[in-house]
Formats: sequence, C-alpha cells, structure tokens
Amino acid sequence: MIQILEGSKERLLKYIAIGFALFFSSGCSTLNYVNQRYDTTLGKKRAIANVYQEESLPDHLQRVAVLPLYRGRYDYIDMTIMEENFIAELTRRNLFEVVPVTKEAMTDMFPKESYSTVEFLPTKLLSKLHSAYDIDGVLMVDVNYFNAYQPVGLGIKTKLLDGHTGKIVWAADELFDSSNPPVNNAARKFYKTQSVLQFPLQNTQSVIHSPNRFSKYVANSIFSTISLQKY
Repeated sequence: MIQILEGSKERLLKYIAIGFALFFSSGCSTLNYVNQRYDTTLGKKRAIANVYQEESLPDHLQRVAVLPLYRGRYDYIDMTIMEENFIAELTRRNLFEVVPVTKEAMTDMFPKESYSTVEFLPTKLLSKLHSAYDIDGVLMVDVNYFNAYQPVGLGIKTKLLDGHTGKIVWAADELFDSSNPPVNNAARKFYKTQSVLQFPLQNTQSVIHSPNRFSKYVANSIFSTISLQKY
C-alpha cells in the first residue's frame, strides 16, 4: 500500500513539475530540460518543408525499384541497417510494391552500384530495370550529410522517377539534426507512437544517440510526404 502511494505521489510531482515548467517557460531551454528529464515530447515537432510533388502520382506507378543508397563521401561507412530502414518505412506506406535492387544486380547491369540523384544517369537505366523487374518507377536516395555522434544528424536527398517517362514525380531534400529541439521532439515522438523497438528501452533518448534508429524516423518523415492520391 505504501509503495502504491509513493508511486502515485511521484507521478503527481512529475506532472506538477511539468506544469510549472511550461507555465513559467520563457523559451525553448526549459521545455528541452523538461523533455529530457521526464521523457516527454512537448513543444514543436519537425515539419518537412522542402518537398516537390506533382498533384498526384501516376496511376500506373504500381511497382517501384529502389536503387542502393548513394553514400557519396560517406562510402566508407556501412549503412546497411539504415538502408533497410528506408526500405521498411517506404513499404509501410503501402503506396506501391517496393522492389529493392541489390548492389550486385546494379553492377551486373551498370558500371556503378549506385547513382546520385544529381548526376546524369545511364541512358538505358530505366529500360534495363524495367526488363529485369517489370517496374513502373525508380526511387533514388542520397546521403549528403551524416554525423554518427551526438548530436546525430542525417541529410537525405531523394527523388521518385516515372519509370516510363523518366519524369520526376516526387522529390525531397531535408537535413535532420537531433540538436534541433523540434527534430529531437519529433524523433522521440515517432518512437513513442509509431515504432516498436527491437529491444525496448526505458526512454526514447536512445533514438537521438543511434544513427540507425534515427534513420528510421528520418525515413518515415520523408516518405510520409508522398501523396496517396493517384491519377
């Protein structure tokens, strides 16, 4: 009985502390302290802004090939788990059938295992992928910024091509820095509400300490901007 009362008292004090912190807060620093101290996600959340999309996705976009992650100057870093997270989060959207293309398959068909979203692509890239996988679209993802240590950060540039015309139908270019309170809040909110950790931890702070877990939030945020509508 005493333990129950002590637990209730502790929770009550926690809520009172949060209430006073919010009431007397004059800036982001107090909210940031409260979030860290009590594992809350109060305050603004990161919104994706730098996105392009046509009014609707083409109706024939039923199967999309996802090319290997382009790592650029971070090519020496193993990003296998991050790449798997991007595939998983895109698949969760259920927009189309996702067809991952392996590095081995790419080098069998082309001179390189991956291509950047900003470089000239082989003239037969779309036709070869269509022949091999019967795809209607191609998704490319670049890592243009990566910081594995606190504050964890990840910059992503991605675009979706119509597999028949080569036209860009959706694109995004965003930088996620976990030292930014809205990013920090959004990442931890994602793990509170939408993601199940393989090894559940006591609080959500682990997401801003782990590049792999952080990449799952980043992928979810970016792909959530793809419209469900088609024409």
